Amino acid sequence: MQLNKCAAALAALGMAVPGMALATNGMLMEGYGPIATGMGGASMAYDNGTAAMANNPATLGLMAEGSRVDAMLGFVGPDVKTSMGIGKSSADAFYMPAFGYATRQGKLTYGAGIYGQGGMGTEYASGDMAQVSVGRVIFPLAYALSDRFNLGGSVDIVWGGMDMAVSGYGIHFKDGSDFTGAAKGYSLAAKLGFTYRLADALTVGGVYQSAGNLPDLKDGLYKVKGFDMPATVGLGLAWQANDRLMVAADVKDVLWGDSMNTVTIYKNGAVVAPFQQDWNNQIVLSLGLAYQFSEALTGRIGYNYGKNPIPDQFVNYLWPAIVEHHYTAGFGYAFSKQSTVNFALSYSPKASVTGTGPSPAIGGNGGMVIEHSQLNWQLMYSYAF
Repeated sequence: MQLNKCAAALAALGMAVPGMALATNGMLMEGYGPIATGMGGASMAYDNGTAAMANNPATLGLMAEGSRVDAMLGFVGPDVKTSMGIGKSSADAFYMPAFGYATRQGKLTYGAGIYGQGGMGTEYASGDMAQVSVGRVIFPLAYALSDRFNLGGSVDIVWGGMDMAVSGYGIHFKDGSDFTGAAKGYSLAAKLGFTYRLADALTVGGVYQSAGNLPDLKDGLYKVKGFDMPATVGLGLAWQANDRLMVAADVKDVLWGDSMNTVTIYKNGAVVAPFQQDWNNQIVLSLGLAYQFSEALTGRIGYNYGKNPIPDQFVNYLWPAIVEHHYTAGFGYAFSKQSTVNFALSYSPKASVTGTGPSPAIGGNGGMVIEHSQLNWQLMYSYAF
């Protein structure tokens, strides 16, 4: 009964408060939860808290017996500049709250949580702007088939929200909130993952996440068609090199080519603007180290790389998800066996793209230079009982 009440509350919260962000592996975050983010986003094969719901739910089976609650706040700080008189985007601070609960009873681990998945956002002095948010209310389940082998999965309620104003097309739909979009849509998705301990110090893990095929996002007169989140496949290793040092590495294939093609805006049923995207699939590499300095303090460093998935001829100043390199660091501090805080900082240096499409005079991006860098952080408090 208590879990049912928690799940219902999380679902209601998720529908009411989606967090906006401009994410970094395309529209996905470079890492979910500060433990994984501090290690470059690597998360497939070790216990990284309830952020496992957004990473690999099978790793929940690696947690200690009992229950855990995680409350998190993430910050995404994009710095976007565009040539041809468009200027600097003023959308430079986005906040993403998250919450997770999990309990392990013998071989079974289950829980519920809410995590922002990512998005994109810009706003210019001309009034042109676009903000997109995607998040999930997640219900995970993990089961230990043996001392070495865990299976895990989840059912995810996916939401999407969008605000947009583009004077050249006469588009204007906004709801005035930093946490929701005027045009909204909801769908279901799922994950299936595993972990397997190959040796006492070496674990392999992997996950498949289905596409979040959102229906049309709708807001009164407007409708947005063709905006979807991709399926992903991930595989990773975690090596406990000694009592203090752990090394983790992941590779992930993000199938943007099946999801981000043409985003079409309709008004009163008529096409106002088709924004051709035709993103490429994206291979994301994550590498991280965690070192336990003392019984209380753990330090982390990491690196994440995902090649810009947007072809130069289609990159858009409204949605410039072009950053590629991410350098991360973080720490965890245990005040007691029950109470822990974790923090991660992520820096993505400036990426620059020059559009190769038609002339901007006819709606293209030819000659337009877009620059984008980010400084992000995540803070999480955890309580075990």
